[in-house]
Amino acid sequence: MKRILHVVSSLSSSAGIANIIMSYYRHVDKREVQFDFLNYIKVDDNFNDEARAMGASVFFVDKPSLKHIRNTYIEFDEFFRKNAHKYTAIHLHEIYLVHFISYFAKKYGIKYLITHAHSTIYSDNPKNAIRNGIMCLGLKYSATHLFACSMAAGIFYYGKNAVISQKVRVVNNAIDTQRYKFNSFKRIKFRKELKLENSFVVGHVGRMVSIKNHSYLLDIFAELLKQKENAKLLLIGDGDLKSQLQDKARALDINDNVIFLGARDNVADMYNCMDVFVLPSIYEGLPLVGVEAQINGLPLLCSDCVTKEIIITPNAELYSLNKSPKEWAYKISTMRRIDSMDSLADTGFDIEFEAKKLERFYIEL
Repeated sequence: MKRILHVVSSLSSSAGIANIIMSYYRHVDKREVQFDFLNYIKVDDNFNDEARAMGASVFFVDKPSLKHIRNTYIEFDEFFRKNAHKYTAIHLHEIYLVHFISYFAKKYGIKYLITHAHSTIYSDNPKNAIRNGIMCLGLKYSATHLFACSMAAGIFYYGKNAVISQKVRVVNNAIDTQRYKFNSFKRIKFRKELKLENSFVVGHVGRMVSIKNHSYLLDIFAELLKQKENAKLLLIGDGDLKSQLQDKARALDINDNVIFLGARDNVADMYNCMDVFVLPSIYEGLPLVGVEAQINGLPLLCSDCVTKEIIITPNAELYSLNKSPKEWAYKISTMRRIDSMDSLADTGFDIEFEAKKLERFYIEL
């Protein structure tokens, strides 16, 4: 059996990366491949217990810090000294730590280091972006294998030549098709609970941070309300900008039509309530929620800042952020649901198929 150490900030149930890792973990054959996790941020809502139930060990260290580099070194050194012998490979999701983790991999004899690019920015925090960009210099020379969630993410982190020469392996943000298929009973149930029975519902799922562009989404929705008086905007997710966005909704006089649901553990159910899914993101790698929405049969209108690989149904479209909110609103008003997809096998987003590919990769190391 191959044991793989996944280094990721946390297994937060609201974090896209953690959801992707767990989706793969649920579907690999545990007799052949096992995961362990090294985290450095503790959160209340997490997958830790589920991971342990499947056989994983979940380890915690203090958050790596340049300011306290001596303590960081001692703690990581102690972890790898005790545990390195268990692992065939390290699968690193926090790429800015690549040189740090590479040092311990070499010191303690872990032959393979996989880096996994999940976005097309170094950070949504400008200060951290500069730091991470510097720490990622020479990235592709420190890892033995280069993964990315999309071609765009691969090009951003590893360079166009590395992608063209197929040195980068695209590991899609695959999902469980059955979980996200449209359910008419749930649509009736949850639309009634949320008082949406006679509404045209525009949906969005994501952290309320600047790169998700919620502010522009509110501008779009204000225009849509002029065309569709029964429109509602359903926002799922929390974040630092939530109160600011609530203030803007009041300033635009649309707050009665905007529902801030906060973080939910039943997002798959919520897609059934929606009529259109909108992602006006400024930056993304390959947003998992866009795939989930399309499987449910939702039309997807997505900014062209997102990789074109997100488009997997004829009912999805990339749209320029240079277009006005009024143009976005008109486009949204013309979009309609289609039947949910039965299979993603041909698209590369079906977790059953993609998990087997990753499993074979690990086994063949």
